[in-house]
Amino acid sequence: MKTTEIREYQVDFEKFRTSINSEYKELFRLVNNFKKDYPLEKIKILKLDDYVSGKGDPTTFCNRIENELNEWGNIHGSTAKKFGIYYGVDGDDKEKKYRVGKSTFGSSSDKAFKSIKSSIIELIKNEDDYEILKKNPISPMFKGKILSIYHFEKFLNIFSASHLNYFINTLSLENTSSSEIDKQKKLLNFKNNDPLMKNWSIFEFSKFLYHSFGKPNDEMKEKQVPKELKKFIQKDFPPIEKIKVEYVDLQTDKLVESGKKLLNRIPKKIDYLAQSKEFQRTGDRGEQIAVMEERQRLIKNSRPDLAKKVEQVSRSDDSLGYDIKSYDDSGKEKYIEVKSTLSSFDFCNIYISENELNVSKSKDNYFFYIVYDAGSKAPKIWKIKSTDFFSDENIEPKPILFRIGIKIK
Repeated sequence: MKTTEIREYQVDFEKFRTSINSEYKELFRLVNNFKKDYPLEKIKILKLDDYVSGKGDPTTFCNRIENELNEWGNIHGSTAKKFGIYYGVDGDDKEKKYRVGKSTFGSSSDKAFKSIKSSIIELIKNEDDYEILKKNPISPMFKGKILSIYHFEKFLNIFSASHLNYFINTLSLENTSSSEIDKQKKLLNFKNNDPLMKNWSIFEFSKFLYHSFGKPNDEMKEKQVPKELKKFIQKDFPPIEKIKVEYVDLQTDKLVESGKKLLNRIPKKIDYLAQSKEFQRTGDRGEQIAVMEERQRLIKNSRPDLAKKVEQVSRSDDSLGYDIKSYDDSGKEKYIEVKSTLSSFDFCNIYISENELNVSKSKDNYFFYIVYDAGSKAPKIWKIKSTDFFSDENIEPKPILFRIGIKIK
């Protein structure tokens, strides 16, 4: 996502940001009360019935962290198994009893609870050691909530993997890890590297994300969506770390224009605003893919020094005539213009500005990366040097837009 777009969302959020201060103060009070009620020494001697959910007591550790502090971050999306141990039924087994949610903790409730308490204490004491945090057996959502409560200045209060994926994709961030801890860190790095957002609290930042971009579209149940809106729902992109890119070498074919088709075309009103947003979203995804691929290529070819220098210049400057500045293995600068489509191979239109056209012809080592199936788990990249692209007899740029200057007396 371009910096100018982020600024537009920030302007809109400013109208709302001051109104969340009272909400933040009340939640901050609840969080601090919880921490005072459950310091490390108290957790060590906590009894099972003071911990579990399912017995109807709203004041237990698990019930308070899930319900009383729900506005600090929602973890209702998964079952009580996330707590490691709970009291209740399990599928077809309707007998209510203590149940261990994860065999890693042990088979008996006493042994499991002892292990769970040790794991919670380990989380709270090792907030700066990400390797320990990631290996800790507490379930990801519960783990994230504990860390966010006890170290609210260091951890994002968003715990759902699908929500973290959605925001990473929406902001076109690079990510290679499937760990929720790493994904939180990725989003917080984005926040802290922004000159405006670095001064926001983490609570304000999470509110900004939901206020600006909402929740994943895939969470909307189709039967609950009015029929008038169904065609406007965009399918969420898969997590960027799960895609597998394939490079392809394509051969073009001669374009055949049919005047008959044009004559028989049924006129329709085009929603240019919606079309522009879809193009931008697809373009951002293609650049996200291309940047990550360039870094990984250089790392595989023993040039991690150059991988660190790969820059997505389009984020801050649209006037350069290319999207990415990268390097070949020898260290020579490489300029990449990314064009993306959700379609597979066959026919597609790509749009090139006059500036991009001029720069592509003036710079050596300029490439077009055309990303097909950009929204899938298996996108394809056709990498072609600009000189080869424009020397292809089947490729003919056509002007479709004219700027008309008008000066009034």
